[in-house]
Amino acid sequence: MCKTFSLFLILAFLHGCNHLFYFPERVEYITPEKVELKYEDYFFPSGEEKLHMWKIPAASTERLGKILHFHGNAQNISTHFLFSAWMARFGFDVYIFDYRGYGKSSGSPNRDGLVEDGVAAIKYVEGLDQKEFFILAQSLGGAVAVPAIALSGVKQNIRAVTLDSTFGSYRAMARDKIGNFWLTWPFQWPLSFLVSDGFSPDDYIEGLKMPVLFVHGTADNVVPYAMGQELFKKLKSENKEFWTIKDAPHTWFLSEESEWHIRYLEFLCGHHKDNKGCMRDLTSVRKKVDAAMDLDQDND
Repeated sequence: MCKTFSLFLILAFLHGCNHLFYFPERVEYITPEKVELKYEDYFFPSGEEKLHMWKIPAASTERLGKILHFHGNAQNISTHFLFSAWMARFGFDVYIFDYRGYGKSSGSPNRDGLVEDGVAAIKYVEGLDQKEFFILAQSLGGAVAVPAIALSGVKQNIRAVTLDSTFGSYRAMARDKIGNFWLTWPFQWPLSFLVSDGFSPDDYIEGLKMPVLFVHGTADNVVPYAMGQELFKKLKSENKEFWTIKDAPHTWFLSEESEWHIRYLEFLCGHHKDNKGCMRDLTSVRKKVDAAMDLDQDND
């Protein structure tokens, strides 16, 4: 009886392992207007699905470019947009979209479909205007973005890509999670081979010819720090850099309390076509934002 129950648990866990990458929700928790940001709703096609996107337009007259945000595996854009929305205050148009099965997007999530969604989002945002185009991808969003960028056919128009807390192999991620469970720990290698490794970033990372920034926290207990380093090594390019965030947990580097915001804006300007003009405008916008924040504090 005990052996039968153990086998049942292993099989149940393995079934869950095939779905552990996707935890979508339909609930809208918060919108940009709740944090005093204007936004616009967009819907665009991806195959047979219709995907939902928010545009948070630049709040300043100095418009420095556009950022497409690939969010992580849980919930929807309403719980992820704060990682990128703050950049609208500094002159960037921010676009964040939901994959199929997430939020108001139709369909249900699967790996092939999410990559198709990523390609569709890249082509859609790239075609909206001629502004400088950057991509920010976090956690699972990085695993979706890497093959999507490589397959999109618009790589030459993307100025730089940021991969935050991203892994290189779905199978390696499954192995890590199986190994964290005492019952399945002895079987982590054989069980992991039952998880497909298709569309893994490891197989597409060399398709990224633009500058790539890798960011990872050493205390990440979701995607191990070592996985981010391994993916970094797979990209044989001089146009790459790795930021280690000491003692930081998963996707912390652009969280509200992060001190990395300004350094990240400077990274974007550093890869802007008009980098000197971007830095000049960024300095101007920062002064206006700081002055506005000081005024708000005085009013409080």
